[in-house]
Formats: sequence, structure tokens, C-alpha cells
Amino acid sequence: MTESDDDYIDIQPWPVAELIGQLAAHVAIGRRGLIESDTATDDFERETDRFELDAWAKLELSSWLTPEDDLVLDAPIDSLSAGQIDHCEDALVMASSIAWSARVVNESRLPIITDGAPELQTLAWSPRPWTPIRNVLKGIRVRSDETLAAERERWEILYWRCQLFTDNSTDAEDRQALRDMIRELGGQALLGHNAEDLELEDGRSFTDLDDGTIDELAHQAGLRLRALNWVCGFGASPDSAPLYVDE
Repeated sequence: MTESDDDYIDIQPWPVAELIGQLAAHVAIGRRGLIESDTATDDFERETDRFELDAWAKLELSSWLTPEDDLVLDAPIDSLSAGQIDHCEDALVMASSIAWSARVVNESRLPIITDGAPELQTLAWSPRPWTPIRNVLKGIRVRSDETLAAERERWEILYWRCQLFTDNSTDAEDRQALRDMIRELGGQALLGHNAEDLELEDGRSFTDLDDGTIDELAHQAGLRLRALNWVCGFGASPDSAPLYVDE
């Protein structure tokens, strides 16, 4: 799973204009979900915000919106399905992953379990109606290829770890694969670990996490991994990028 000299992955990040276009499009979908959940605001104001977001997105972001995105933006307030709300929440996690690549999110690494800070930083930066997308391209500096490659690899390992100990293999096989991975990580600062398993930033071992937490992390890791793989040039869009780039 690690990118040694023998399995080096050549990344080719997308141009800044494409990164920012996808970032703004994913934020727009995330913002639509926030409008839906903001029941403390007057319905007329919420619908006005939704309408302006929809009209602006169709004008500025049409190249990066999917048919599913269009349906979400078109839908009047209080009409999104549970699946569409999940789509909005997922879009914001993917947006913050792309934002990290463009230094919009300042932290050196994305948190293993998000506390919402990367998403809030992304929302604070993101253009709103009626800002031309070209106005936000200035000053964007994409992180180095080496930094992108390391973070991409980090989330690939995290996603892989979340898939272990399923019905697809025996516990013994998975335990040995995990030991081999930890041996490969030895001496690197890529991920925290002990002798037996990976660790969260607070020192908790993955071994001690309950199934619900692992499932939540697996979902988030999949979103971040697809987004980062796309940033590195794998796949036509963040939503369709592969999880493993060597497959």
C-alpha cells in the first residue's frame, strides 16, 4: 500500500481552474444541504437563498455539476430526500479535501475523524452568489506533488484498514496483512501506530474502536480518498475517481 520505489505512483494534479471549479461545485451542494437544515430561518429567506444558489451555480458551475447535483439545487426547500441530504453532506467532506489540496484548509493534514473544522474553513472561503469563479483563482497555490502524494497514500491506508476483518478474508489473514503494513510504516511519520494496529491522533488504537465508529470512518475515508485521487489526476471527477489507483 505504501509508495516505495518499486510501486511509485506518478501523479499529475489537475490545473488550478479545474480544482477550484470542482471545489466550488461541491461546496454549493454542501451549502444547499445547510439551507435545508436551517429550520430556524424564515422559509421565504431560505427559498430565496436556495433560488440564488441554484441560479448562480447554473451560471458559474455548470461544467462541474452532475445531473444529481442539478436535482438537489432545483428542489424547493423542505423537499430533499434523506439520500439527497446525505449527498450534500458527502459533497462538503469532498470539498474540504480538495480545499486542503489548494491550501484553503491550512492544517498540514486532514483529521482522521473530522471535527468539522476543515468544512467550516472551506465554507468560509468559498464564493457565494454572485461571485465570478475567475475572481477566486488568484492567490491559489496547490500543495507540492510530494505532499499530495503522501496525503493520498495516508487516506488509502486508512480506507484499507477500515475494510479489514470482514467476511472477505479470515481474521488471521487480515491480522498478518495489518502487521505487514505497520512494519512498512516503521520509521515514517505517515500514520500513528502501535505494534498491532493504527492509531488516531489522540492515541486510540483502531482495535479499540466500535463498529459504528469504524463504519463512519470508512465512509469518510472513502470520500476523502476519491477526492484526493482525483486531485492527483486519477479519474474524470471526484465522485467517479477510483478508490485504489493501481486497479
